[in-house]
Amino acid sequence: MRINYCKLITVSVDDKTNTNETRDALAAEWPFLMDTNRRLLYELQMVDTTDPAHGEIYIPYSFSLDQDRTIHKIYNGWYYVGRPTVEDIRQDWRTSLSHRPDFVYDSSRAPALKGDAFYDRNG
Repeated sequence: MRINYCKLITVSVDDKTNTNETRDALAAEWPFLMDTNRRLLYELQMVDTTDPAHGEIYIPYSFSLDQDRTIHKIYNGWYYVGRPTVEDIRQDWRTSLSHRPDFVYDSSRAPALKGDAFYDRNG
């Protein structure tokens, strides 16, 4: 992530001790923020309150932010398939990096493969 000018943060609702234990268990080198009073969850409407039998359920979300910290994409992790894959995140980073003035990605400038190393699918 560092070589691509990207950063990761985690926001936890746990207390400081549990948050630090989680960070240590993951050997995480990125910042962990804490929302122990769950205020941010309500401000971002990440709480399902429709089932009175089970009380409030906090919905896991992942956010991909652009360079100016605006939300580029939101992943709703309510179901497992709604969580971002590694490829989803890579594509988000590529899109974000494409806004940089020094980012150039032009496939026509890629080196051509010659001989047996080239496989033409069209025959």
